[in-house]
Amino acid sequence: MPIYIDKPLGKTPLEVIKEIREDSREKYSFAGRLDPMATGKLIILKGLECKQQHLYCNLDKVYTFEILFGFKTDTYDIMGLVESYNVKNLQNINVRIDNYIGKFSQPYPPYSSIIVNKQPLWWWSREGKLKEINIPSKQVEIYNLEYLEDIEVKTNELLLRIILHKINKLDKKNHQDFRVPIIIDKWNDILSNLKFTPIIKKYKATVSSGTYIRSLANRIGNDLGIGALAFNIHRTKFIQKK
Repeated sequence: MPIYIDKPLGKTPLEVIKEIREDSREKYSFAGRLDPMATGKLIILKGLECKQQHLYCNLDKVYTFEILFGFKTDTYDIMGLVESYNVKNLQNINVRIDNYIGKFSQPYPPYSSIIVNKQPLWWWSREGKLKEINIPSKQVEIYNLEYLEDIEVKTNELLLRIILHKINKLDKKNHQDFRVPIIIDKWNDILSNLKFTPIIKKYKATVSSGTYIRSLANRIGNDLGIGALAFNIHRTKFIQKK
């Protein structure tokens, strides 16, 4: 039987497999990738189950997630370089939820593992070569999206502490690959010199396989004209198709 586990913050799926592996000769794989800054349900397959990976990768999923408004990064979450920010127009944010329900073509985020011309998309991004390729898209569907609550973070200083705490959950051996030193420097530089009350809102979504929640957060920020990113992503459920 597949192993359903809750992936903790800061871990990659491969690190999770390494921790639970009982026999180095046995093949393991995972279904339903989660980024290091995402948490929640992850399916681990073992032995002959690995040949049925496609059956588990195509499941619909349920997420709860938080959006930080006013900031835009190149990864669409906090584990990215801040490209722009606008904290002067954060009042009366109105996300028109109905605009995001339904089928649409979603471009893969620049920092993702989809292979393009024999290299993962994140490699093209990191090397500054995105203009040399066409970023692929995938047809996805958001079945349901609902607002849950506002998350209170009273000051920019507290926001900075939370962001640094999350990023530092990443194993130090991965810091260079994930650009942690320069990302932390950027967050420190920006948030240490701003005075504002952060706006973070929590949502719940039921989505089709392949839907990137951080891309949804980025799209919402673009539509509002102020920028937004995924501050927290938690996968709560895989939905077995009938």
